[in-house]
Amino acid sequence: MAELLRRLRAREEEMAVPVRNRDFDLTTDAATLSPCTYGTSGEWSYVLESSGSSTWYERWFCDDPAVKPLPRDELVCLNPNIAVQPCWLAYAPGCDGAMWFTEFGESPLRSRKADTTGKVAALDAALRAADAVNPGPPEFDRRPEWVKFVDEHHGGVPAVVWQAVGDCLGIRVPRADIEKGNLPIALLDDQPLGWRRN
Repeated sequence: MAELLRRLRAREEEMAVPVRNRDFDLTTDAATLSPCTYGTSGEWSYVLESSGSSTWYERWFCDDPAVKPLPRDELVCLNPNIAVQPCWLAYAPGCDGAMWFTEFGESPLRSRKADTTGKVAALDAALRAADAVNPGPPEFDRRPEWVKFVDEHHGGVPAVVWQAVGDCLGIRVPRADIEKGNLPIALLDDQPLGWRRN
């Protein structure tokens, strides 16, 4: 867990002495800090943010080498991207550091990469089984029709993607503890380090 938080540039003081979210005083100088809660689920470590975008995802596209998956890393990121849309699912199956990116509602197998592990195909199957991939015609002629169907029957596209990914990968987050503020909090340094795309 600590390694993931460090890669996201969490402050050492929160990591050294964990404080529950409900007991944390956010009146500190946090202009360039993004709060997150965190925990573990089986072999997975997770970070939950409420900023509308994922720190990991933003740093990936700023070419931050700290967030690039190593060949041994299995990583999944669900980025709601609330301000600009679309929502993105990023997945590294943990074999060679390769990343797979797909918009919510699309198949991760649309990439031209070879799925050498079978894990991307398994994730795709789980998403499809949960109605989290738009099947297209003849079921739905246009994406808005499919989105309306998922909203009405499954609580929305982000909810169904989140559930399908968690079920497929065995990630469980304690919703009741999150709502009660029982998870520990960390502040991620949100200040860019001068990275830019070439």
